Amino acid sequence: MQYSLATISKIVNAKLIGDGNVIIENVLTDSRAKTNHLACLFAAIRGNQHDGHHYIQLQQSKGFSNFLVEEIPLEINLLNCNFLIVGNVLNALQKLARHHRQNFTFPVVGIAGSNGKTIVKEWSYQLLYPQQNIVRSPRSYNSQIGVPLSVFQMQTTNQLGVFEAGISEPGEMAKLEEILQPTIGIFTNIGDAHAAGFINETEKIYEKLILFKNCKTLIYRREENILTEIIDRFVKENNIESITWSTNSKALISVNYFESKNNQLEVFAEVGTQKYSFELPFSDEASFENALHAWVLTYALKADQRQVIPQFQQLHAVEMRLNQKAGKNNCILISDYYNSDIKSIEIVLNWAENRHSNAQKTVILSDVEQSSLSNRDLFTAINQLLKKHNFSRLIGVGKNISACSFLFDLKEQTFYASTNDLMENFSSFTFENEAIVLKAARSFKFEKIEKLLQQKVHNTVLEVNLNALQNNLNYFKSIIDPKTKIMAMVKAFSYGSGGDEIAHFFQFNQVDYLGVAYADEGIELRKKGIHIPIMVMNSDEDSFDTMLDYKLEPEIYSFRSLDLFEQSLDRKGIETAKVHIEINSGMHRLGFDENEITLLCKRLKQNSNIEIASIFSHLAAAEDKTMDSFTKNQIAIFNRCYYSLAEAIGYTPVKHIANSAGAIRHKYAQFDMIRLGVALYGFSPSTQSDKKIEPISTLKSFISQIRIIKPHEGIGYGNLQPAPYQRKIAVVAIGYADGLNRLLSRGNGYFMINGQEAPIVGNVCMDMTMCDVSEITCEEGDEVIVFGKKPTITELANKIGTIPYEILTSVSQRVKRVYSEE
Repeated sequence: MQYSLATISKIVNAKLIGDGNVIIENVLTDSRAKTNHLACLFAAIRGNQHDGHHYIQLQQSKGFSNFLVEEIPLEINLLNCNFLIVGNVLNALQKLARHHRQNFTFPVVGIAGSNGKTIVKEWSYQLLYPQQNIVRSPRSYNSQIGVPLSVFQMQTTNQLGVFEAGISEPGEMAKLEEILQPTIGIFTNIGDAHAAGFINETEKIYEKLILFKNCKTLIYRREENILTEIIDRFVKENNIESITWSTNSKALISVNYFESKNNQLEVFAEVGTQKYSFELPFSDEASFENALHAWVLTYALKADQRQVIPQFQQLHAVEMRLNQKAGKNNCILISDYYNSDIKSIEIVLNWAENRHSNAQKTVILSDVEQSSLSNRDLFTAINQLLKKHNFSRLIGVGKNISACSFLFDLKEQTFYASTNDLMENFSSFTFENEAIVLKAARSFKFEKIEKLLQQKVHNTVLEVNLNALQNNLNYFKSIIDPKTKIMAMVKAFSYGSGGDEIAHFFQFNQVDYLGVAYADEGIELRKKGIHIPIMVMNSDEDSFDTMLDYKLEPEIYSFRSLDLFEQSLDRKGIETAKVHIEINSGMHRLGFDENEITLLCKRLKQNSNIEIASIFSHLAAAEDKTMDSFTKNQIAIFNRCYYSLAEAIGYTPVKHIANSAGAIRHKYAQFDMIRLGVALYGFSPSTQSDKKIEPISTLKSFISQIRIIKPHEGIGYGNLQPAPYQRKIAVVAIGYADGLNRLLSRGNGYFMINGQEAPIVGNVCMDMTMCDVSEITCEEGDEVIVFGKKPTITELANKIGTIPYEILTSVSQRVKRVYSEE
């Protein structure tokens, strides 16, 4: 896109303050992303969890000067900046996207449905890109914001657009239809996704069909169900050509398939007298359906099937997640095999820079197989991206990137014709204390490279879903006042989920404070590049000096701790330092009692070296309705102590008492800041939030060995649990040294293997555990779920009489953490 600010002002009916001649080439809604700020318009969208206006000052500090806003905040510097002021930023963004869409006459495909939208989009692209210049949604950009951002990518050089559209409640699809204006539609299927916003399934189907009301053609699978009945009626009422396919019902395209010996599908299709056959490199029903939708689109577009059909063998699984894991020599590995085009390269480079801005960065990059650009233009653009995102080293793999090596000018760059060539020379590289991005087309099999770089700790892994963590954080943002601060607790290795990785996530999401238990935890975070304020909740006399060195803020909970901290300030010769004063309001753990407040006021008034950053207390039973009167009394005691202290020192420090349960059940006590702990990691502190908080962790292992146990033979130490019949036993590579509690032994716990429950037999050993798989089809090397969706951590906790906190924090640090994000 390319519009002057004056033109945009007319399109969206905005008041322009500044230079209308500035040309805008890109629109940004995420303050964390990197782009060419001089030609970018930052749209300050207001939502349930975020208000983009709060990030305008941050964007100005990065060099941004063009803003689409509903108001100009008082603290904003107007000098050398341009503002477009509208009534609603999201509506203006959508209006601009509608205008941009109208500039193009090439076919536009809109994809809707409950599941498979992103895969159908990507596979359509993979089948067609050799024949056409295609623009498509980045990743799963299908929302009220994502669709406009996708449409802004449309250019006159494109020949086809393929976009997905997703909704969660009635009224949304009409807006997306006006923006996309698709000429061809694909309805994938209907399912439970986002069902909560609709009265019933029929309402959801009709809402999704709105996307296609002005299409010329609609593609869908025709089966004997309510979905087909409704779509048949819809296309007839709206005079839309239907291109249907089916395996067992009357349709334009008849399809048959069978599974081949090599775990692929042989597909045979008939369209009148025409017959087609191809082989899919997948055998599951969902992949079959997604591939057929994509293929029928190629038929509808009259694409040359002689070029399309060979592309089926090039289809690869659509991995919609970026994965981050620990590497050797204190490295971080970021792998993305989602697809291979310049947009996805930009996304992963931006992701790495935002989360690891202080680290040295290397990218190992393959040839780009999906691009309409010439090699010169493509690799020139990639070189610019690498420099913009501060990558210092490039290892290029492939004939094309090697041939264009002269287009790169990084500090260090090396090129190899193939992945095997790189592996043969791998020992010549040194990787240490850096972030390494592996970005490749599937055919380059960079998994081999990843194995060479990966930290060899344990094949048992704890998978941490950062999207779920984001959801949990957003939920709490949605229930607090926008001015209320958030402290995210990352003590105990972030409740077992990982230390600096999770802290970087919260820093990236601009939480106000981090909380740790001990100074050592905070020091380690500072060494890993965490710069936001950190409160240390258990301070001791030996750590104050070091805490001051690392700008950590201690909790002061007694006159003894106050004395020791004052002594440390004198020793270090520091004029002022921040502390947090804890009040004991009834939990009877740490903190000043109410009868000590008068003396504390006197002490604090006498010491100008101490700045009180916050005054806080702990709720003991905020989640328990039967204890509400006790909780209210705690809050009353805290209020009295707070106001006495604030009056004595002459200013009002941050005031906080609410934990996760308190923030949900006692909203009047959210005050200036809330402290979020285990709820962020997926454990609801209240029935009010049960369906809104998602577990973020899945503990996985694998089957090391399968053996047959004869009748009357026992298992493991003690020769336990003999049975009168023959059994098939799987030995799983996890034990109590990994955090699997021994109380789950002898049938008290179970694993999930290939979707079935496998009871634990015998005692949990230090490094391995046995389970009964007599009724389960499985092989050595198969995946084993220790906890996740089933069994849940809460279920395991209930079985052994403990709390989810203990289960999660018990996962050993020798268990590798893998972080994923869509």
